[in-house]
Amino acid sequence: MNTSRAIALCQCFAGALEFQAGHWDQAEAALNQSIQLYREIGASSGEALACQRLGGVQTARGQLAEGLATLQAGVVAAERALMRAHCLARLYAVMACNRLTAGDLPAADQALTLGLTMSQRHGHCATCDALLLPAAVSVRVAQGNFAAAEIFCRQLDETAQEYASRAWIAMDYQSRGELAAAKGELDRALPCYILACQAFVATQNRYETARCLTAIAALRYHRQAPEDIELAQIAQLEAQQIFAQLGAA
Repeated sequence: MNTSRAIALCQCFAGALEFQAGHWDQAEAALNQSIQLYREIGASSGEALACQRLGGVQTARGQLAEGLATLQAGVVAAERALMRAHCLARLYAVMACNRLTAGDLPAADQALTLGLTMSQRHGHCATCDALLLPAAVSVRVAQGNFAAAEIFCRQLDETAQEYASRAWIAMDYQSRGELAAAKGELDRALPCYILACQAFVATQNRYETARCLTAIAALRYHRQAPEDIELAQIAQLEAQQIFAQLGAA
């Protein structure tokens, strides 16, 4: 096996694992090396996917402009890749999240539309859908289009049942919680987020764990049932500690 290609592949996977584990500096370093090696050997698919992962790390850290630039570079690479549709679907999914975080809803919607188009073109795959479906729920919720968000939630439900993995179950509960919270269904949203949080803890995904804890705190502050304020403060503190350790903005 070509040495540079092997190292690039290993660094790409290492970057993804370091990100999930919360070692974001190591993740960025590994992914930057992966991108550079893939560029040197002209492996466009690998470069595009490494850009997708690095763009996701930068977005999580609040480096939204840098993340967008990385994702755009990935799109350029993907256009000449053998796995063009797969690469573009994943890049546009992360780009939708990046633009949603930046508060640019029209750009998020455009990126999501492009991603869904690419996914339909290659006939859907689990890895692409793992990025696209939660992003689709978030964008439609932000648009107030709860009916469309429900459709994507149902797709998540079906896929989570099919794969029966903790990662998919966590994403499913998280999206269900997001939609229920947006609809004001606090008593339905809270257990969804709690189950999602537990599943993310089990998969050692610290970033998504912190995001769920933040949502749990917000829901409890809003609901104000007995003990909610105290439990909200605990969840909020835990989330803040994780974000601080991760280096998230």
